[in-house]
Amino acid sequence: MSPEFDKRIPAALLILRFFLATFLLQWSIEKLILPDATTRIANNFYGVTLPVKGSHALGIAELIVSLALLVGFYRTISYGLSLLIHTVTVVVSWRQLFDPWGLAKVGNHLWISTWPTWGAFAALFLMREWYTWTLDGWRQRRSGLLPTDQVV
Repeated sequence: MSPEFDKRIPAALLILRFFLATFLLQWSIEKLILPDATTRIANNFYGVTLPVKGSHALGIAELIVSLALLVGFYRTISYGLSLLIHTVTVVVSWRQLFDPWGLAKVGNHLWISTWPTWGAFAALFLMREWYTWTLDGWRQRRSGLLPTDQVV
């Protein structure tokens, strides 16, 4: 790879990580400040009765994952959990897009946006070791586990 290309990879992955974390963070905050909306969504889209305390618990858990994703802490775990959280949304959105016969429903095209977002989460997870502009990367450099000539 050319040196110029090598320098763009960390920047691109930082941008991807920042915006995916922000995306997930806003949903976790909503669970905390609008628990009634979360319980309605859980009932209507997931078919689950969720008490308000359940909304708060999910919000706190998702907030922790979102913040870990934002700073790149425990990348394998935080990126993997972020991908898993969004995968559930993608699976549920399938019912919003198609009727039981596999035909597209009119007016529900907004749900298609879950697919490229899922792809971005999957790509970030797959490339989690390619760059070190993360809290994990900083810790590795400080501890001497990663030689500085291999830092991308």
